[in-house]
Amino acid sequence: MSLLSVTLVLFLIMDPVGNIPSFLNLVKDIDPKRQRKIVIREMLIALVAMLIFNYIGEFIFGILQVSEVAVRLSSGVILFLIAIRILFTSPISLRANLPKGEPFVIPLAIPLIAGPSLLATIMLYAHMEPSQPIMLIAIFIAWLCASVVLLFSSVLQKYLGNNGLMACERLMGMVLVLLAIQRFMEGVIQFMQNHG
Repeated sequence: MSLLSVTLVLFLIMDPVGNIPSFLNLVKDIDPKRQRKIVIREMLIALVAMLIFNYIGEFIFGILQVSEVAVRLSSGVILFLIAIRILFTSPISLRANLPKGEPFVIPLAIPLIAGPSLLATIMLYAHMEPSQPIMLIAIFIAWLCASVVLLFSSVLQKYLGNNGLMACERLMGMVLVLLAIQRFMEGVIQFMQNHG
């Protein structure tokens, strides 16, 4: 996997553009300077969670003795399910039922940014990618881009509006569908080569 491919997938799963309305709703009564501190704090917490799951992923898959084919196929399925969730939002999702008050760990850092889908994908990719530095750089770049999006969330909301943000999120979901199908097909091809 290339650095760009891993970074793009992680950024798309974080879905910072889709999280802008939720974030602004959470901090609407908070001073803008305080909002920036909240973003930095929550994103750092999310980064720590991502790094932890990056390191335990290889350990867990080593214990389970999961094959490379299974990892590729499951990563394709997980990415596809995430893409469907982005494309077709649910009225019972966390975004539609946000808690009141300043976010601390929940719900912004976890699960809106570093949710189960992202952490599972990081574990899978950590097992698939032999180069640990590539995984760490990809996590950091994706995290940094998501942080910038949230730091400028008010500006993006102002210029794009709700419809513009929704269109961007749907586009990101479509890209994720393409990547999911590619990952799944790679697993199918590898399965056929191993059992051909």
